[in-house]
Amino acid sequence: MERLKIGIVIVDEQTEFAQRNLAATIETLKAIGCTEQNILLRHAPRLFGVALTTQFFAEYTDVDAVVVLAENDNSPEYAAMLYGVTKLQISWNMPVLIGDCIVASEVADMVAMQNEMEAAAPEHISPDRKSIN
Repeated sequence: MERLKIGIVIVDEQTEFAQRNLAATIETLKAIGCTEQNILLRHAPRLFGVALTTQFFAEYTDVDAVVVLAENDNSPEYAAMLYGVTKLQISWNMPVLIGDCIVASEVADMVAMQNEMEAAAPEHISPDRKSIN
């Protein structure tokens, strides 16, 4: 997993949550083989901006997955963010995990599963999962 490249979205309106989880998230990613230069941080001002920030990761970088450091506050904004991120995962075929530092350990499993399934797919399926659009 040394080539694993992960984007992290920090939601500025949830700064305290991000501060509590960012260092542990980065350390977990390093522990699973992600180098520090392959961990890209971006800020979304509010929950509403998370989907667009995630889309920017998908369009303009070569990250394998995105971790969104966001706390479920049961707000309509959180629900809208989940909806937008879910649509992005499907359209861009890229894992996006939302939560605290614990999801950082799950991201490698999602990428590994995706790579295994891609390698086992029939040859008529495009081998480049990021070129589907």
